[in-house]
Amino acid sequence: MRLFGTLIRCILWLMAGLLLLAVVWGFWSGWAYRDIPLSELEKRYGSDNLHSTNLNGQPLFYRIDGKDIGTAPAVLLIHSHYFDSGMYDQWAKVLGQEYTVLRFDMTSHGFTGPDINNDYSMARTLDILDGLLDELTISKLAIVGSSLGGNVAFHWAARHPERATHLVLVNSGGLKRQQSSRRSAAGIAPWFYRVFYFIPELAYRQFLLWMVADKEVVDDALVERFHAMFRREDNRFAEMERMRQFDVGSPEETLARVKVPTLIMWGEENPQLPVTQIEQFIQLLGNAASVRSIRYPGLGHVLPLESPRQAAEDIRQFLKE
Repeated sequence: MRLFGTLIRCILWLMAGLLLLAVVWGFWSGWAYRDIPLSELEKRYGSDNLHSTNLNGQPLFYRIDGKDIGTAPAVLLIHSHYFDSGMYDQWAKVLGQEYTVLRFDMTSHGFTGPDINNDYSMARTLDILDGLLDELTISKLAIVGSSLGGNVAFHWAARHPERATHLVLVNSGGLKRQQSSRRSAAGIAPWFYRVFYFIPELAYRQFLLWMVADKEVVDDALVERFHAMFRREDNRFAEMERMRQFDVGSPEETLARVKVPTLIMWGEENPQLPVTQIEQFIQLLGNAASVRSIRYPGLGHVLPLESPRQAAEDIRQFLKE
């Protein structure tokens, strides 16, 4: 009986120790991973090409590289989910030699932060993009999108067949998955975003490593920036709301309205969206003026990071054709 009592006391002390450790971790991580003010992020990652505007009350941050607006054809680069427009820094250098290169941070991402209406629908995203293009007086452009950005890109090309000149889909999202519901994240409780405050930077590194095949691109600077942008004040709540509101809609109908020449680019080692989706996109883009595809052996889901020059050169060649 004495041995049994000792065992019980050890178990209780262990449980108390674990509980204390959890409490200490909660307080420490809540402070260490607290929100970062926008002003601090601008000091860290802002540059001369970063601009901001206000579209009917909605703050929006964007970048312009290369040729001045109106002096060359325009190319719009739309970033992936969880990233920001900085993921295209290298592509902007390549394309900027001949084009006006426009990028913007979608709401819930990067410098832009939350939507003032808490609306993260596709229609709202397209309306914000239209507002930016109208303000910059850009009437026609080629549109490039990666992952979620590809979903936005083909919706915009379908909405404005008279304004789009070319469409480039880079590991694009937007197709329905057979084993998922239309709104698979809709049931997440609104308070769940608070969990993001306790996730260590190491977890963000592992997430980035999972998405790419070329692990060398995930260096300390990339991880630090990726984590910092996620911690932009109110971005974590906004990201959770975007996931809760996501609705893939009717991609078949939307893609059928795309008329412009289209290039599909895909990493063959993409762990998130299989390369076989190329054939689905080709089939659904039956009314496009032309459709071609390029597969990248040994690369994964984030081509702007994994192929900082060759993929951009492929886009430049496509735009010339």
